[in-house]
Amino acid sequence: MTRQLIDQLGVFVARHRNRGILLDTNILLLFISARYQPSMIGNKRLQAYTGEDGDLLIQFVQRFGRILTTQHVLAETNNLTRQIVKGRLHESLSDEMHPLFCLNLPTSFEQCTIDGKNIDRRLFGRLGLTDSALASVVQTNQLLLTADLDLYTAVVSDGGDAINFNHMREAAGLL
Repeated sequence: MTRQLIDQLGVFVARHRNRGILLDTNILLLFISARYQPSMIGNKRLQAYTGEDGDLLIQFVQRFGRILTTQHVLAETNNLTRQIVKGRLHESLSDEMHPLFCLNLPTSFEQCTIDGKNIDRRLFGRLGLTDSALASVVQTNQLLLTADLDLYTAVVSDGGDAINFNHMREAAGLL
């Protein structure tokens, strides 16, 4: 990785390690796939990624005390997994996802509360509900990891902390 990106990632990790890292839908889908069903990587919604991308993501996310998410991201991620895998693979993945998504365990994803009044109307029209809600959460002093250039640009433009996963992939020689 480039020195500048490594330095910036180090700053973000130091600032947000205890608060956690907020993952958008595609990044959460890649994370879950890499951890529990690596065979999903390279198929359908994950066709742009490789197992090495999944490994890079897991290594980075593990530097944070917790994974943050929203109900919108969880719903989208769950729906996408249902489209990608079927049968026994889906049953197995659902068994892994249920405690992460639904239970309040130390290993569960922490859901951020979203006040609809804080969702920017302009972003809602441009990015949709899920991404505009993520942008509003980032403004409450959270760090977002995304591969969505429009979301990344919106968050950074508003002074929020965000990492574009594609920049990490490129710097690691994976793109």
